[in-house]
Amino acid sequence: MALRKPAILRSVRGGDGDASRSTPNVRSRELAGRRGFVTGLLGLPLALAGCAWTPLYAEVETAPGDIALAEIQVEPIPERIGQRLALALRRSFNPDGAPVRKRYVMRTTLQVLRQDLGVQSTGLGSRGKLDVTATFALSDLVSGAPVVSYTSHVADSFDIVANEYSSTVAEDDARIRAVEELRRDIVTRLSLFMQRRAAGTA
Repeated sequence: MALRKPAILRSVRGGDGDASRSTPNVRSRELAGRRGFVTGLLGLPLALAGCAWTPLYAEVETAPGDIALAEIQVEPIPERIGQRLALALRRSFNPDGAPVRKRYVMRTTLQVLRQDLGVQSTGLGSRGKLDVTATFALSDLVSGAPVVSYTSHVADSFDIVANEYSSTVAEDDARIRAVEELRRDIVTRLSLFMQRRAAGTA
């Protein structure tokens, strides 16, 4: 007589049952992820503030020295290079062109020295040098009392070629570069002076 093996009963769970149980867990994880994302966004400005982050289009506070520059009246400077420098200074002192009551007057004297660094056998120079010295004095517009004076020097060079027009253009470009360097130096010096003056240390 053969013995029968006892039947083993197994409980089989349907797919719907597993899905119904797993769905709340998935939704919980999604909600937790969303909460973390929102929290991160809310904390982002604080983190950026701690890193000394500055908005791209934030208004920049104007320094007292910058305001004083707009109060400078730039007198005309002779010759073409002088006209360029005077125009560049006016634009730098008051970029927006706002109406400002002038308190100071600036007078500038330019000295331009041109020389050939090398001379070919044909008598033509191969390289030219341009030395520009600007001496400017700032004084009170009403009383005429001197305020400050500086001297700024710039040296630039240019190519001298057989084509006369090309040489003229090269020299003119050197003069433009010299004007830009002078402008930067003058604006920097006067900005520092006006800042110290506003702070009472000048």
